[in-house]
Amino acid sequence: MRIFSQNFFAFLIVLPVLFFSMGANEVFAGFGITPPYVSNTSLTRNSTYEQQILLVRSDAVSNQKAEITIDAPEIQDWIEIVQGEEIKLPRGEQKVPMTVRIMVPEDAEFKDYGGSIRIRTLPDGEDVAPGAVSISLGALVDIDLSVIDRVIKDFRVRKISVNDLNEGTKVGWLYFPGKIRFDVLLENTGNVDVAPSNIEFRIYDRAGKVLLEETTSKGKIATVPPYGTESITAEIPTRLEAGSYVARYTIYNDDEIKQEGDLSLNILPAGTLQLAGFGFTGLSVPHKISILLPVFAVLIAGIYIWHARRKRSVKNR
Repeated sequence: MRIFSQNFFAFLIVLPVLFFSMGANEVFAGFGITPPYVSNTSLTRNSTYEQQILLVRSDAVSNQKAEITIDAPEIQDWIEIVQGEEIKLPRGEQKVPMTVRIMVPEDAEFKDYGGSIRIRTLPDGEDVAPGAVSISLGALVDIDLSVIDRVIKDFRVRKISVNDLNEGTKVGWLYFPGKIRFDVLLENTGNVDVAPSNIEFRIYDRAGKVLLEETTSKGKIATVPPYGTESITAEIPTRLEAGSYVARYTIYNDDEIKQEGDLSLNILPAGTLQLAGFGFTGLSVPHKISILLPVFAVLIAGIYIWHARRKRSVKNR
């Protein structure tokens, strides 16, 4: 108890000295990061991975800067801070993003790698008053990476949407279906480029009771790079007339169903929207044959006539 009283009395004496030595412009502010790590255990050779880390200040009343130091000798050349080794923390901004980019070389060994990124905050030079005491706060980002000799093809569906569309149109004997543009915000959780292998629509009447059409995506769907999140569009033909419908969609990753659900589908009279429908790829198989067969017939006839004339010319010699 006596020791406690002595320490407390000394603290009371020192506290005013510390307070007045700081100067009027000194500001105490908490500093942190989220998340406090860069982690990926499914990297492959030649892959690129980016992770965003937020630099967070509890009080942003002054301009500051963050100095970044990478401490990972074995993989120093793989790591890049997109914003640079010095990041401005402007007055009024409590959250500032820092993007860490990992670029795995083609000759990387298949094993685990570690390290850290040190972050130190300092007052910005132009915002420091003479005689003020600067306090440097810091944080540590742990690096935990693994390079593996295995392909992981997987994704997560973050968001889906579908826009209104025109109904199909008839030109002569050909029917060009309407084009459903199904937008998917897709997060690649694997380590290779990925896209849904197929997207199916089962379209019902407005009450969702009577199945009217089953249709699947046509053409190639754009891929999303490893660890990226991007919006992709699947183009799906429909031969239904103008009206309101309920569509039940299914998104596949090979044989695995990644997501399914219901959405409203509005088909408008032809020409309502300035959007093109399907071309040749949307035609039915019989209609495609009806176009291609005459073309092939003409080509074959042309080849036959050319061959016959050439044969006659050789005989006349």
